[in-house]
Amino acid sequence: MSRENVEIVRGANEAFNAHDVDGWISFLSPDYEFVDHMGAAAEESGRGIKTIRRQVEGWFDAFPDFRAHAKELIDAGDRVVCVTEWQGTGAGSGLPYFQPAAEVHTVRDGKITHSELGFADKAEALEAAGLQE
Repeated sequence: MSRENVEIVRGANEAFNAHDVDGWISFLSPDYEFVDHMGAAAEESGRGIKTIRRQVEGWFDAFPDFRAHAKELIDAGDRVVCVTEWQGTGAGSGLPYFQPAAEVHTVRDGKITHSELGFADKAEALEAAGLQE
């Protein structure tokens, strides 16, 4: 099942990068929760499809070419660690944005139920997933 979880996260990432919000949301459970440790002003969190839809659409408005390049997906049982390079170009400023980070996604019954975003690096995300580098 865990290899399947990696493929679910990979599919969600592909839909996200295509800016297919509905397609991306189809990979999430209805009670999806997230925590973003690198939120713009402070740590941000939310629950539910409406909340995450607003969040993601806001990112795409601010950065029309916003992408999350998954450099590595690591099987951690019911969790998947994703080593990511977030990048885009500011809609108003034209300035580039680049942020290496790592995420931990929890998958249950074929849907992503929880995501912790914005770990500083792979080691921090692995630790959060109960693994070591």
